Amino acid sequence: MTVTKNIAKYVKDMGINISELSRKSGVAYGSLYASLGAEGRGRELKADELTDICFVLRINPMDFAEEKEVV
Repeated sequence: MTVTKNIAKYVKDMGINISELSRKSGVAYGSLYASLGAEGRGRELKADELTDICFVLRINPMDFAEEKEVV
């Protein structure tokens, strides 16, 4: 899964309101909905949006990154 999908799952599982998240983070509601709320849209979060969201939720963005195997 991508970072955006991992964040979307977290937001859904925690029952976080996208509208409230938008107000607190400053990320446009339409962008959040397209990235986190709409299954079919598949818009990836931009880096600045991701950091703003994680700051508001007090979570580490690296917790949502997929681990890559180093060869």
